[in-house]
Amino acid sequence: MRDLIMACRLAFCLLLYLVVSMTSAVAANPDTKALFPRSYHSSSGKVLIHGPSISAWDQFRQLSASTRIEVTAAGSSQTWNGTVSFKADTVVDLESRQVTLERRHISAMKFAGGPAPENIQALAREALGNGLQSVPLDHVLRSLPKDFSIPDQAKAPPQLNFQPPRIVVSNKPTRLMLIDGPPANVPIDGLEMEFVVNTDWTIFHDPGQDSWYILDDGHWLTNNMLSSGSWISTIELPRDFLTLQVNSDWPEVAAAMPPRKPEAPPLPLIISYEPSELVLIDGDMKLEAIGAAGLEYVTNSHSDLFRLGGRYYLLVSGRWFSTKNVKRMWYSVKNLPAEFAAIPEDHPRGRVLASVSGTPAARLAEIEASIPRTAVVTMNAASALEVPYVGEPSFVEIQGTGLRRAENTPFQVIMNNNFYYLCHDGAWFSSSNPKGPWRTAREVPEAIYTIPPTDPAFNVTFVELESFDDSTGEAAYKSTSGYYSRYWTGSSMVYGTGWYYPGYYNRSVYWRYPHTYGYGYGAWGPYYPYPYRYNYSATFEVNRPDKDWQWDLNGNKRAVYDYGPRNYIGGGTYVMPDSDNFKAGGKQ
Repeated sequence: MRDLIMACRLAFCLLLYLVVSMTSAVAANPDTKALFPRSYHSSSGKVLIHGPSISAWDQFRQLSASTRIEVTAAGSSQTWNGTVSFKADTVVDLESRQVTLERRHISAMKFAGGPAPENIQALAREALGNGLQSVPLDHVLRSLPKDFSIPDQAKAPPQLNFQPPRIVVSNKPTRLMLIDGPPANVPIDGLEMEFVVNTDWTIFHDPGQDSWYILDDGHWLTNNMLSSGSWISTIELPRDFLTLQVNSDWPEVAAAMPPRKPEAPPLPLIISYEPSELVLIDGDMKLEAIGAAGLEYVTNSHSDLFRLGGRYYLLVSGRWFSTKNVKRMWYSVKNLPAEFAAIPEDHPRGRVLASVSGTPAARLAEIEASIPRTAVVTMNAASALEVPYVGEPSFVEIQGTGLRRAENTPFQVIMNNNFYYLCHDGAWFSSSNPKGPWRTAREVPEAIYTIPPTDPAFNVTFVELESFDDSTGEAAYKSTSGYYSRYWTGSSMVYGTGWYYPGYYNRSVYWRYPHTYGYGYGAWGPYYPYPYRYNYSATFEVNRPDKDWQWDLNGNKRAVYDYGPRNYIGGGTYVMPDSDNFKAGGKQ
């Protein structure tokens, strides 16, 4: 029997710095502006294409627009200025934030001074066909008419939780360590040491000496308690680490051996077993006026922290919290003061405008949240699906419904009337057996759409069947932002439901559900986190397109540091390892 495969976690490094990189959907985008006007050249001449003005976007699938053009024939000094009106089918790619224009049809072409020669019109058509194949999504959103009616407008889910998490404000460098509930210590086969599986950090416990060890960026920290405060750098480790050093399951341990002293003392740790946010302020708080009179923001913090009328306001995961003393209790803000809407759009803190009700940024965020994402699934793709379980399938009740949810798999399997429905990658599958075989679902029970936000399967309520081909078994499904933990509150967008979902733990097996707090989700950003995965597991292997990278909320790549054994993954296509530990439910 193989050694226990330890669970590990998604390692988010430099979390506080993610917040400062998040920009709102309406913030100025120099890259987008730089794309227009576009210059098109051919043997027939050149055309300057200005950014399209959008008049309609029907169901986010057909665009009606007009664009200014400047056409100059080859060998001529005369430039024809005109306007072209056209329609096009659209395909939205939220990853690249591009709207591809397909089957473009020019409905009108007008030039100053009257009709243009046929060669000028032909050159204009050629340029529109070859030089305007796609438009940045941000440009489309900003160009929509003010009275744009949102198709299938996002609805505000009931029971979202707006109670503040634990908020820790520190005026000196500090780090936050989140543990998903009380530490789950798993014995390491053949050794006296234990490994804490339910955290993003690599933590060992020596029960004999009752000592704790943390692998911290290639160095070792120790303490006699797993508690907040200052940990001590050490080069003295139990002999069991020598065994781990030669164990191929622990390459990070081998890389950190022999132990060596860091160049600088380790930063203190805030260790929390509950949802928490860490706000770092570089020394004494420095305030600077912003927008309306009386509103100030903290300049020496990456957090979105403001002061107005003797109260402090903090934006976290799209939610506003307030207090009179940042070191004391925080409270949820029901009515944000109007002064926040006056924050300049191009200010570094302009990113918070998407979380200020009534602002253009909040409106654009709402529109973007309603743009559907389509998944087309063939019958063969459905039949190839395999759902791994830790032991035999086990189901728990979804409160307030007659449904049950599979608890011992990272996949989202729902049982309804002894039939099983799997929501995976924005599509629905069904089977009479929880292990499959699976087929594309031709219908989804209405009961599934009553799953409350208090359940970790709530996000599947944002995936719907769009069409089904009876002759081929091919199905199309659409999903909106709620599937990716982005929710419209009726006035602004928030990240996460606000509810805490304890992760699943069964000895060597652990995965967690999305956390609303603690991972740097500040202002609403225009990008979803990639890759799209609802659960995180470390006990299932994965094929990731970029194994050495994760995506931050702005869709930008950043390095991933693999804390934990080689079976670490950050989400993806789960494959049950070939190990008796998992077939037996993680028990020896």
